[in-house]
Amino acid sequence: MRLRYRLKYEGTMTKRLSPFAILLAALFWHHPAPAADGRLLAIESGEVIGMYYPEAGAICRMINRDRGQHGLRCVVEPTAGSMANLAALRHGDGQLAIVQSRILAQAVTGTGAFAREPFPDLRSLMSLHGESVLVLVNPAARIRTPADLRGKRVTLGHTGSFQRQMADMLLSAAGLSTADLASALEMDNHMVPEALCRNEVDAAIFTGLHPIAEAQEAIDDCGAGLLSLKDGGVDSFLKANPAFSRQVVAEDTYAGVHDKTSTFGVNAILVATAALSADDAYTVVKAVFEGLDAFKGMHPLLAGLDRRRMARDGVVPPLHDGAQRYFKEKGLP
Repeated sequence: MRLRYRLKYEGTMTKRLSPFAILLAALFWHHPAPAADGRLLAIESGEVIGMYYPEAGAICRMINRDRGQHGLRCVVEPTAGSMANLAALRHGDGQLAIVQSRILAQAVTGTGAFAREPFPDLRSLMSLHGESVLVLVNPAARIRTPADLRGKRVTLGHTGSFQRQMADMLLSAAGLSTADLASALEMDNHMVPEALCRNEVDAAIFTGLHPIAEAQEAIDDCGAGLLSLKDGGVDSFLKANPAFSRQVVAEDTYAGVHDKTSTFGVNAILVATAALSADDAYTVVKAVFEGLDAFKGMHPLLAGLDRRRMARDGVVPPLHDGAQRYFKEKGLP
């Protein structure tokens, strides 16, 4: 059996990486030393074993390959994640940052952790990968829409976790609460496949990058299904909450599931502040978009990116003037 490590990042979800991938990330995305010449752009990213760090590394590679023309040099700063990244931007310790769209919405609107100190100077450059909701259903439960979760036994994730928060949002979008369920369970993810296949639960709500190993296990073991979230209640929720975007789990992402599955989730967003010059913002966006095929090949996380969605999904802070100029030139989004 192949050895795998389970890693947590952004405090939201788990992702399985091989030991080789961990070593590759540590070596390939090594933090470069600042140059004496040129203007430095530091990207606040995330933990080295997480997702934001290699994503930032790919952005820096795109910027640095033409630095002889534009004079910018990009480096990656490993951090504790979105909240630390925003703190660094606020204090001028970095010029760019990757931040989860839900946290950005709180920063811009002055809610949640930012109720006392909003961050109105944030500006968006582009949307990156998404983390989406997945509803796994027991084939015997006859669940065909989110509203069918009423009266069912559903595992939602642990209280306070990102997975649980997303599950609660899905229930709310369907006009439900935990009181409408037969049981609202807080089950560890690794226990879900057996519980579904033994008919101890009717549905499980996950959030993360796909494929999720536990979902594949339940599909393989007892034919568990994926619930489409193409639903009027979810559509209304998305219109009212621009930090969340419509997302799709592509066909054959899960072995045995040959149709795409409509869902929703949050995005990683590359942001700056209004202090970044319009020319530098334009250069950053152009470097990625003009070399998008190469960029998408730098990490599996980037493979599914779409240029139109990168210009809009989860983009809560106003577009930076430089990004807006580039998108206007290219007819995006």
